[in-house]
Amino acid sequence: MKKTIVTCVMAAAVSAIIPMVALGQCSYVATGSGVMGGLSATATFDVGSGSCPTQPASNTDARVFLNSNYALTLDSDYVVGAGGSITVSAGRLTVHSHLTVEADGLITVSNGGSIVVEDGGSLDISSRGTVVVNNGGTISGDYNLGVGDGSASQKVTNLRVFAPSSVTSGVMRVNKATIMVQGGASLTTTCNTILYNSDIVADGAMYVLGNLDLTPGGANNTICGAGNISVKGCVFGGNGAFNHLAQNCTNKIGVCALGSSTGVCNMGPVAGNNTNERSCDALVPTCPRPLPVELTLFTATPTDRQQVALHWETASEKNSQSFVVERSADGKVFRDNRTVEGAGTTQTRTIYRVVDEQPLPGTSYYRLRQVDFDKGSSYSPVRVVQLSTKPGQGLDVYPGPTAKEWVVSSQLPAELLGSTGAALQVFDALGRVQSITLTPAEQPGRWTLGLQSLPTGIYVVRLLTSAGSYSRRIAQ
Repeated sequence: MKKTIVTCVMAAAVSAIIPMVALGQCSYVATGSGVMGGLSATATFDVGSGSCPTQPASNTDARVFLNSNYALTLDSDYVVGAGGSITVSAGRLTVHSHLTVEADGLITVSNGGSIVVEDGGSLDISSRGTVVVNNGGTISGDYNLGVGDGSASQKVTNLRVFAPSSVTSGVMRVNKATIMVQGGASLTTTCNTILYNSDIVADGAMYVLGNLDLTPGGANNTICGAGNISVKGCVFGGNGAFNHLAQNCTNKIGVCALGSSTGVCNMGPVAGNNTNERSCDALVPTCPRPLPVELTLFTATPTDRQQVALHWETASEKNSQSFVVERSADGKVFRDNRTVEGAGTTQTRTIYRVVDEQPLPGTSYYRLRQVDFDKGSSYSPVRVVQLSTKPGQGLDVYPGPTAKEWVVSSQLPAELLGSTGAALQVFDALGRVQSITLTPAEQPGRWTLGLQSLPTGIYVVRLLTSAGSYSRRIAQ
């Protein structure tokens, strides 16, 4: 009996140290540095199951462990799906894209490990997601940090920072979530902190080097604990938002309403004496003005009909007139594809869905241009889509009305077939480029090809576009 008890105790102790992976769940332990996920992946992993792919897949329950002093990079968007996790212990994960923790997903940074978000990357903790930073772990960078999306209770969405760890971000948005900062730990936002509906327990240090914006949530926020909160700019918001914090919590909230070169304020509580947002922004000139639209999601996904489904969501909008979907064949030159009316001014979640029914073949790029009523605009991150070519869409070649004259036709979009958007070549059987006479037709995508100067034989007609090349064999 004693032996059985000892065995059970040892098994329990081991399970507390080694993550238990459910049957069929893929586990990845990094064995070298490199790029993780996406088409350009170079990182190497010890994969726990022979049936798992060599790289962790986004939006799955895959568990990724960076336990050694390796450096991994995320260059493509990655979603930690339900039951999945990323554990960074003693290593470094650099994020150049959008890292999202979905419901029941987990990110842990510990033992001196670090996550660095840069080059326009972001970190979003969706409702029911969790991020834990402990044992000297750090998350840093000038990025947008989203905690919660307003769709679940505060208690089930968590950002927890334990001593002596730290989290630093640019703008932080909290929408129905709990943030805990233990004594000896710190949470810093180098720009504005925007609270919709939050429960913050700050036993450690909390520094807001921009403004503390309580406008979206009014009095639906609490900041309690034994620590101090320092706000370099203003605290503003209606419905007695600041008074609610001061009356219900014991924290000392210092507000540098006149600005501060160090970001350290005399502790109060002292309410910010300026509730005008533009004036408050002037107190922290190194912080860009908050965008009028808080874009929380933007995806471009191929469908089984060879179309592209575009989906984006906003947490709030201010004076938002429209969204212009822009498309590009090379990721450099973008053209308007369609325009969708914005929601004006709202503090609620707004969902948009449209379909590009005639997308570009091959690789294409999409982005959103958000336009205000005052004609100001801002851009979303770019999304990349890969489609195959529809049969007959790329190129068709058939005999013309006279001998050795051919009609070349393409159903590719006009933006690929303009005067500088495409080129035609003719190769002989040995692969040599032949001199041709080309007459463009009135409409894009149609040419008359004169091969009168070429002898009878087999030739290849090739159409070159920024979306790829398309070839047809002809015999004359």
